[in-house]
Amino acid sequence: MRGWSKSHRPSKCDGYARQSVTAAQDPGPPIHEETTQPKRKSERVTEQLLDAATAVFGERGFEAATVSEVARRCDMTSGAVYARWLSKHELFEAVVEHASAQRMLLLIKSVDATTAEKLALLGANLLNTGRDDTRNLWIEACVSASREGTSDAAIVHAQEVEARELVEIVDAGKEAGLIDPSLSTAAIVLLCQSLGLGSFLALRVQSPERPQPDDDEWAALVARLIIAIGPIT
Repeated sequence: MRGWSKSHRPSKCDGYARQSVTAAQDPGPPIHEETTQPKRKSERVTEQLLDAATAVFGERGFEAATVSEVARRCDMTSGAVYARWLSKHELFEAVVEHASAQRMLLLIKSVDATTAEKLALLGANLLNTGRDDTRNLWIEACVSASREGTSDAAIVHAQEVEARELVEIVDAGKEAGLIDPSLSTAAIVLLCQSLGLGSFLALRVQSPERPQPDDDEWAALVARLIIAIGPIT
């Protein structure tokens, strides 16, 4: 686990330092709004297509899902999809990474929270019924990973990104004295990810008659698990 670190990604401003200096000396016409507006619109369209694809792949599965249905749900044509992804398989890989990124937004938005609060937030989110599309997508992704030539690489990458975030949370908790330093970080991360994937499957196959814990009951159990990995006093 020690070898995990966030790889450096160039800033969007990398390579533009020289232009920025020139612009500061001779601003020229105000082109910022004109150039960024189409980009923002394109990003919104991409986000919309990814959200629709998450639902379609989750509902239909990889084999039955179609690019045309993804586009239709956004009131667009298939050309809008193929302008961004060359194939259904490439779209599926992008959707898997998109779903993982959305999950990690929980941690980004709670940047000032303690380790216990972040773990509790992730645990509470496992029962969020509003995530049914994402839950179904992950199950389909795991099934697809067993088929030759599908999205194994996308799932591995998404899990690695999540694991790196969890490593940072656990290590910060150890440094703050909130997690027993004798416990393996790798073991804690694996437990967290196992609970995540396992909950997706359990909630997918359970019958309507099966009792389900309410939010308070689930939060109480998650809190007990968090206490269990704390330092021994």
